[in-house]
Amino acid sequence: MDAQTAYVPKLPRWRHQENALDAMVDHTAFALFMEMRTGKTKTILDEFGEDQLDGVVNQLLVVAPAGVYRTWEIDAQKHLSEDLERKTMIAYWESGPTAAQQADMKMFMRYKGPRILLVNVEALSRVKAARDLCLQFLQQAKTTMVVDESTTIKGVKAARTKFCIQARDFAAKRRILSGLPSPQSPLDLFAQFDFLGKGLLGYNTFEQFQRRYAIMAMKPYGPGGRNIMVVTGYQNLDELKTKVDQHSFRVRLSECYDLPEKLYMRRDITPTPEQKLAYAQMKKFAVAELENAERVTATIVLTQMLRLHQILAGHTMSDDGNIVDIPENKTAEVLDILENVAGKAIIWVAYDADVKKLSAAIEKVYGIDTCARFWGGNRDTREAEEAMFKTLSHCRFMVATAAAGGRGRTWDMADTMIYYSNTFSLEHRMQSEERNQGVGKTGNVAVFDLMTRGTVEEKIVMALRHKKNLSDVITGDSWREWIV
Repeated sequence: MDAQTAYVPKLPRWRHQENALDAMVDHTAFALFMEMRTGKTKTILDEFGEDQLDGVVNQLLVVAPAGVYRTWEIDAQKHLSEDLERKTMIAYWESGPTAAQQADMKMFMRYKGPRILLVNVEALSRVKAARDLCLQFLQQAKTTMVVDESTTIKGVKAARTKFCIQARDFAAKRRILSGLPSPQSPLDLFAQFDFLGKGLLGYNTFEQFQRRYAIMAMKPYGPGGRNIMVVTGYQNLDELKTKVDQHSFRVRLSECYDLPEKLYMRRDITPTPEQKLAYAQMKKFAVAELENAERVTATIVLTQMLRLHQILAGHTMSDDGNIVDIPENKTAEVLDILENVAGKAIIWVAYDADVKKLSAAIEKVYGIDTCARFWGGNRDTREAEEAMFKTLSHCRFMVATAAAGGRGRTWDMADTMIYYSNTFSLEHRMQSEERNQGVGKTGNVAVFDLMTRGTVEEKIVMALRHKKNLSDVITGDSWREWIV
């Protein structure tokens, strides 16, 4: 390619990203099995930039989980070349769009330049309008269709999987992205590769694929003891690996030597209807209280923010002082992240109630003694639980409050940190981030922040990431910037 017309992204690529791009050349269907924080998103955006410049495709359709899909917009702004970013229009699927959002989408669908459409995979399971939008988009111009976190389409009978397979024939290129493509079973690979291309792994139906790679036996099932066929083991896995390798690029975190010490990522959380109602009511109350106050101080503003923050965490305080749980989507998002974590992880929370809730949810999925806790409520046992986390391979997760576990602990066996919620203290944030940076540790760390867009939570996280102490930056005149 001529040097003057070569695609030049804003940020340089890591070596393994260059290798991934080389591996994808001349493949219309390909899988990137790159572990978390090795840069799958940038690799795809750089490929899109090169393909758009060469006229191979002019648009990108990204299907991703709800907590991830809108972060592609931020990454596009960060990684696309300046010229392509200027020309590219980005839109995302919004459930229950307002009139203004509908008008914006119509304008987007009429645009003839480079486009990126972001759709959450959950919508494809239940919303016909989302599926219709994707099909219309695919048929308007040559498109690369990407399924991010592709284990979300591993179920062959799921509506989302069936739709993605239906849509594949309208895409000029197809890509799947995953850190752990088969976290539970090799059979999870079939649907993901079926999206890439029918018969890509040598079999046109799941039943054929299952007979080749699974060992089946009749087993009694249920109270009545009715015999059914179940998977008891796997076979011919070397053969399967050889087939998968022909259509994929694999990189592990341990193989990457040029990554930064910490990689910060966000997961967007959709509030439940109950949270939306409670938040709106509390916000109205908070604004009224602050407007009527004779003198507004940072302490008063932080108190109002605390009430809103607790609702986003999934609980509130009743008039009689009891904690009332509110349905929330954060716990499910934590479990989704953990499904793609190969090693150990620390989950930080701001409130004691969340320690109990999260540890119970994790042990329900991963089993007893897989999750240690460190908080004010287990002072008598937390040292023993910490020892389990540090020494036992099956105890992979630590749920802790930053107030209790954020100081003086060395948990450097964990390469992943998830902030379910933050306290308002910059010291808590900075101290807790150092817990898995032990002496001599050479690996990098992934830091996930869970936040709800357009709320105090997002503003709190952004302030802490920029090392701002909330009590210092909130003044009497600026309270509306934080509450409203």
